[in-house]
Amino acid sequence: MDSAVEQKNLGNEAYKKRDFETAHKHYDAAIALSPKNCTFYTNKAAAYFEEGKYQECIDECKKAIDIGRETQADYKLIAKAMARIATAYIKLENLKDAMYWYEKSLAEHRDPDIVKKHKQLQKDMQEKERLSYID
Repeated sequence: MDSAVEQKNLGNEAYKKRDFETAHKHYDAAIALSPKNCTFYTNKAAAYFEEGKYQECIDECKKAIDIGRETQADYKLIAKAMARIATAYIKLENLKDAMYWYEKSLAEHRDPDIVKKHKQLQKDMQEKERLSYID
């Protein structure tokens, strides 16, 4: 096992314990050792998401997508990063951008879970629009 993967695994262990500071250190070490592995960026993004640092999560996911495209990574990994961006935008209450990223994710890979989240977001946006007419 190469040391970048070992660092990622140590980061994952810290993440599971909700020790995000340690997780970030290990993910950063993995990225330094293997900067073209998009999984390390999505793991770092997941830690940011759990910390409520949604913009940082989005930024890391965008890096993962760029690297994934460059290295021809599995389309499912790229779709997962796009879906995570959408979820972060929901937390930031930016539903329009969330919809955009869910649609990009589904164009990349039609994950049934993301299809459900996309449909729910459509309903939520329609309800929000309906309520705005009432006010």
